[in-house]
Amino acid sequence: MKGNLHSHTTNSDGMLTPPQIVLLYHSSGYDFLSITDHDKVTNTENLKREGIILIPGEEISIGKLHLVAFNIRREIRSKDPEDAIEEVKSQGGEVIVAHPYWSSLTIGDLEKLEGYLGIEVYNATCEVSVAKGYANVHWDTLLSRGKLTYGFAVDDVHVGDLLPRKRPTDACKGWIMVKVKERSSESLMESLRKGLFYSTMGPEIRDLQVENEIIRVKSSPARIISFISKNGLGRRFFAYDKPLTEATYMVKNGESYVRIEVEDEKGRRAWTNPIIISGEE
Repeated sequence: MKGNLHSHTTNSDGMLTPPQIVLLYHSSGYDFLSITDHDKVTNTENLKREGIILIPGEEISIGKLHLVAFNIRREIRSKDPEDAIEEVKSQGGEVIVAHPYWSSLTIGDLEKLEGYLGIEVYNATCEVSVAKGYANVHWDTLLSRGKLTYGFAVDDVHVGDLLPRKRPTDACKGWIMVKVKERSSESLMESLRKGLFYSTMGPEIRDLQVENEIIRVKSSPARIISFISKNGLGRRFFAYDKPLTEATYMVKNGESYVRIEVEDEKGRRAWTNPIIISGEE
């Protein structure tokens, strides 16, 4: 299932109305969408369309920290970050930390915070508007220090294609692909909690196998496939005479995790979630 977990409408600072944003993502082939207006849960009951699951959500603003909450029904009132996360979970929802680079969050800010599911490793609107959309350094530092955190690619759409002369669209630029048992919000939430998804700007992760100390990945045509781990470990594979469509990596001593990044000829990336290595030496 293909989806976006971060979007805004005219109910906060977005330029698209709720019906317009649902139509945009539905017509673009998305299977699910969370509308996450600032400090407000937008009612999605009258917006339902066949073929797309709408997940109520909210972007909670607590100083420089922004928390994207999804699968909730009521606004979160707490201004204490961990209390807010607990309030989200009490409603059956989950939280991802929004745009760490754009927000100038430090590793310490993220390390001390508990209870969130992951961070935005790519935020389209932050990249399009001010070149602060990527958070790979935040992610790898957290993982290297032993904090299991999933990575999410999102749009954080505000404008769509309404200002073509001022900036590229911030819609349909980053999304997640989720492996589910069935097409339902319950199955979707279960898979998200287990990390059964990858994030992408376009490239596809077509197969991923882990057997003993061997990791194999197959992808859509790529110019680089990177296996990234802690403290400078890992390896990159480059395409030369033809594009890469697969790569194999042997885990090294000292690696507590390995994640895979695929980059195509347009510079678009895809990210797997971390593979946790047991028996680290």
